[in-house]
Amino acid sequence: MANAIEYATPISFTKTWHTEPYPFISPSRPELSAKGKNVVVLGGSAGIGNAISVAFAQAGPKSVAIVGRRPDKLQEAAGKVTTAVSDPTTQVLVESADLQDRAQVNRAYQSIVDKVGKIDILVINAVLLPAPGGLTDHKSDELVRAIEGNLLVVMNAFQAFLPFAGPEPIVLYTSTCLANIAPTPGLAGYSISKATCLKAIDYFAMENSHVHVVSIQPGWVATASNGYQEEAPDKGKNDLASLFRFLSNGQC
Repeated sequence: MANAIEYATPISFTKTWHTEPYPFISPSRPELSAKGKNVVVLGGSAGIGNAISVAFAQAGPKSVAIVGRRPDKLQEAAGKVTTAVSDPTTQVLVESADLQDRAQVNRAYQSIVDKVGKIDILVINAVLLPAPGGLTDHKSDELVRAIEGNLLVVMNAFQAFLPFAGPEPIVLYTSTCLANIAPTPGLAGYSISKATCLKAIDYFAMENSHVHVVSIQPGWVATASNGYQEEAPDKGKNDLASLFRFLSNGQC
């Protein structure tokens, strides 16, 4: 992964930028229980992904599995998830995999299914960060690598998931505010690559009507990817994570 992107202030299409969550989406609500569900979070070792894993753990699932590249980060993240578990029977699993490598993704899914059974909820949160810069002077090969890298993550995640999915599968995809708002200076490569992924998810949803697919625009949240920018207006990744849990219950 490249160094953190130096973000310019995003441009909003609306006069008001809402930042507060609704108590209605709290993972502790009995109506939002994840009891009996197996949850897999790709890119769950840090930032928003780890917060999503924690939110699901609070909802009492059968299992939460986090998948990422770095074993040390995975173990650290698993500790946070385990601490958040509300049901002592919930299993917390970790799998190391390069999400750009289809064979490694297959192995990770197979390992999870062998331990706990079919996957009910898949969260695709992993991302590759290209170097910042404008499009006018952007090197074409770097742009192609950014698009290819992020698209491979999404393609591998979704295609490999289908054979391992439970009877009522749900896929939650973390998009980016930059793929949904007006162009932001210096972030052409990242924005274009994520916009490509967003359209790919649209097609996966259309072609697989038995899968409940939701793309979530996470807003501008302070994470390692943007150097924990203090001016990021959205209140935090923990509140955003609660939204993922809410949407996984078919609330959309």
